[in-house]
Amino acid sequence: MHRQVDAFLLLDAHQGVESLLSFTQCPDPESALEALFAGLEANELWNEFDDVRLVARARPAPLLAAFGHFTSRQRMLLENLSAELYDVIHGHRFVGYAEAEEAAAALATRLKSRFAHDGLDGFRFTAIPRGGWIVLGMLSYCLGLRPDQVGVPGDPLDDGKSQTWVIVDDCALSGLRFRQFLTSRDLGSVIFCPLYAPAGLCEAIQRAEPGVEACLNAVDLHDVAPQRFGETYPQWLEQRKERVGKSAYWLGIAEYVAFAWCEPQAKFWDADAGCYCASWNLLPPSLSLKRRKEAEDLRSLASPEALGRPALLATTGAAFQVAPRALWCEFGSALAVAEFPVDPNATAACFRLDDIAGDMWRTLLQSDSLESALSRLQERYSVPDTELRRDLLAFVSELERHGLLQHS
Repeated sequence: MHRQVDAFLLLDAHQGVESLLSFTQCPDPESALEALFAGLEANELWNEFDDVRLVARARPAPLLAAFGHFTSRQRMLLENLSAELYDVIHGHRFVGYAEAEEAAAALATRLKSRFAHDGLDGFRFTAIPRGGWIVLGMLSYCLGLRPDQVGVPGDPLDDGKSQTWVIVDDCALSGLRFRQFLTSRDLGSVIFCPLYAPAGLCEAIQRAEPGVEACLNAVDLHDVAPQRFGETYPQWLEQRKERVGKSAYWLGIAEYVAFAWCEPQAKFWDADAGCYCASWNLLPPSLSLKRRKEAEDLRSLASPEALGRPALLATTGAAFQVAPRALWCEFGSALAVAEFPVDPNATAACFRLDDIAGDMWRTLLQSDSLESALSRLQERYSVPDTELRRDLLAFVSELERHGLLQHS
């Protein structure tokens, strides 16, 4: 066996099975991993990889890993993916249409309480594409808006800066989209209404933008940065200030939220580019309209060499069982096997099994006894029985010594 393939553990859910099921909305670990595979496949970042294989096993605890030959940049991308998976699976909020309707009703109540019916009657409403228009449709029914109250700045009904515009969005996580919307239009008085947003961000927007009369959300999103970074939070905060600059409304990290129509784009700090760039999307396409379309488009355009078809491994039913924290995959003409320590800081031992060694591995997992495995191999190789038995026993012994295989 040769250590010639990289193996990177992306997800270890031995203490988070219920969270994985909740995030994917699946009834069991097998279907949850299949759903997660579908979400991971629909990512353009795989185009930065020449050849990578995603492999998972559901039992005894869900594990997900990537096999390949990784550059330092590719390992950085995988590290970001692993961190995002952990954060999202252990803390997520999915908003379906029914929950969005309830939030829209709550937002309508806040607007009526703040501005009363007479005030709202003179406002015009618009939205930040595209999720904002979905929310505005719901809000329009809740408020009983007239058709002439819904439009876009600059349309024939826009009477200039004397008009108050209510700008609606499905969420605000940093305020960047709102800033871009605001600076691209010459507006007077503005009320910003993100359906989901951190309260701290809403307050910061109101302080920073003189033209914003109010920033009202329906549901507060928590700032997860203090808990995520713990004792290193002060250092992270200083680094965050340097990276986003003084123009940022707010420096926190909003909890993960996704909608039945879309998953907001996550960002990661790209040290090579010196800026924040689009990161991984994780939501299973079955849960979101936009994600389904992205998955369809990427399947039609993706290079089959970049990301091999993800594999969910079966690990039971033979005389020999793969160790609980071992994964394997076909890699080129060979087979790669890795055992992942419980300690996340420890390095995984990954081995490349070529030719007969790979065939022995497959045969052992398909056989109900050592004798059965030997019999199958004898049918394929013109090798004296005593020599083949000796080689197979030596191979089994080496696998057991490396903690990769064990008797059932």
